[in-house]
Amino acid sequence: MRGAAPEAVAVISVHVSPLSQLGRGENGGMNLAIRRLCEGLADRGVPTDVFIRRDDSRSPDEELIAPMSRLVRLRAGPARPMPKAEVRGICDEFADAVFAHAHSESRGYRVVHGHYWLGGLVARRLREHWATPWVQSFHTLARTKARAGLPLDVVRSHAEEQLIADADRLVAGSVSEAKDLIRLYRAPRDRICVAQPGVDRRLQASGDVAGLRRRLGLEGRRVVLFSGRLEPLKGAETLLDAVAFLTGTDEFDDVTVVVLGEDSGDATLAGGERSRLERLAAEKGLGRRVRFLGSVPHERVGDFYALADVCVVPSRTESFGLVALEAQAQGTPVVAAAVGGLTEIVADGLTGYLVPARDPGRFAEAIADVLRDPERRSAMGEAARQRATSFTWARAVSRLVAIYDRLTAVPVLDASPCGYADDEVVA
Repeated sequence: MRGAAPEAVAVISVHVSPLSQLGRGENGGMNLAIRRLCEGLADRGVPTDVFIRRDDSRSPDEELIAPMSRLVRLRAGPARPMPKAEVRGICDEFADAVFAHAHSESRGYRVVHGHYWLGGLVARRLREHWATPWVQSFHTLARTKARAGLPLDVVRSHAEEQLIADADRLVAGSVSEAKDLIRLYRAPRDRICVAQPGVDRRLQASGDVAGLRRRLGLEGRRVVLFSGRLEPLKGAETLLDAVAFLTGTDEFDDVTVVVLGEDSGDATLAGGERSRLERLAAEKGLGRRVRFLGSVPHERVGDFYALADVCVVPSRTESFGLVALEAQAQGTPVVAAAVGGLTEIVADGLTGYLVPARDPGRFAEAIADVLRDPERRSAMGEAARQRATSFTWARAVSRLVAIYDRLTAVPVLDASPCGYADDEVVA
């Protein structure tokens, strides 16, 4: 009917909220991506309902993410945080809750977009029930993590393989992730679209970086920054080893490491990654050189990027690597592991360095190269700032809109919903 409101996209997140504070629990790049994409879709006139599991009895049933995007909390399992391994067992209950909520509002959805494999389990049932196209984003993959040396989650790996075979469209956050979908899961290439995340333009330094340096007692010191959830996957131990190499000489006696982030949910269950890292720092004689500051609100992280002389991203695997992109946007050189999407963000030798994952010696060399030459560091920072401008949320949103339109048979001008040449996503 002419003038009728457009049908919304049902976004399935299940275990994380796009409104949660980043850097603690399971909250990271996936949360931010969902939030920014929904905000961008709203700007384009595409409404979204983001369904998550209620994990706190005090939270409201609904909140606005943007004027045309709402967050809906549904009862499935206990109203408390749950390990991801247990969330798998309530996915059918969650899907039933989505059905009931949509029925109560007589609401239809043009597309279902699942995030992470748990969201995919729910999205598949919704597609079957509603006969609605299903788009799937994974953010991380079990077999990619196993290839990096982490234990293989067999249940998850098998589920991902089935989801990849069944989904109408797969959205990868990087060309590297697209290649993993093909190589590790035999995904059909013609159903994969790459939509790289962008820089959050609201993430800007406040202008009082000197004040922050003074409050933290970092005046006259060179700062190495780590930002992210604390779990073995993120490789903070490699950074500590690298700094132990550096600070064995007088040249780097003024170096301080600032660590932003708290334990992931799984790390908490294992006894706490932060506690383990603090013990390691003490054992290596780095106690006074490493500052664990906990989780910082995302709108304040820009000050820390601007404060740092170098940002280090030593992850064992990254489907994209938003921290590296955000640091570059603030003009901070990045030393990162040469894995996953990080290889698409950092221009080796120009905006920072890419080094082999889990190689503290090579990380130490790269960090030293950035720190010892202020002019080179400044040139790298400016190149990093310029490179970051090529990654935008608007471009990612445009690709999602093209995907949704194509799946729902709405004519679009762009013949390719992905915007990538075939040879960029082939195995």
